[in-house]
Amino acid sequence: MLKVYVNKRGHGEELKWEQLTPEELGSLASTSALFGGSRTFVLSSVLYSERGEELLEFADALAESPHTFIVEEEKLLKAERIALEKAGAKIEEEKKVKSEYKFDNFGVATALGTKDRKKLWLALTAALRAGEKPEALAGLMAWKARQMRDVALSRALTFMYHDAHRGLGDLELLLERFVLTL
Repeated sequence: MLKVYVNKRGHGEELKWEQLTPEELGSLASTSALFGGSRTFVLSSVLYSERGEELLEFADALAESPHTFIVEEEKLLKAERIALEKAGAKIEEEKKVKSEYKFDNFGVATALGTKDRKKLWLALTAALRAGEKPEALAGLMAWKARQMRDVALSRALTFMYHDAHRGLGDLELLLERFVLTL
């Protein structure tokens, strides 16, 4: 049996394609296991290697084998897919799932450190959209200002935090205004 996994991992005995001769591959495909049953062999990234054509030539023998041969590939082009399907290979493809954006709260501090107003504003708005508390962001920015040894920035952020808690403004808006006037 020949299986082709695209973006998926198979389990079995891994074969080193570069060190495997065509005769050895033919022997593995045609010889039964010592105590009966079947074995599973895994070949990774072989179709688009220098010897990739050899695998396509052996595809019929691998598909008829009592053993399972798994070929793992990152992608599978149309010509190879057609050749493998004609040989009787089972192709299993796992779609890549886009990873969900995860907010990096130190991006705000990094942007403040470089004093890049645009990056800082974008990082601040992304942080707020990601659900970060304005108090945490103000604290992070005050920490970075102290690390930069910028007394004026640190003082402004500290006063802004306390003013917001005294009811003199919304901390989100005060932070945004502060960033835009930096």
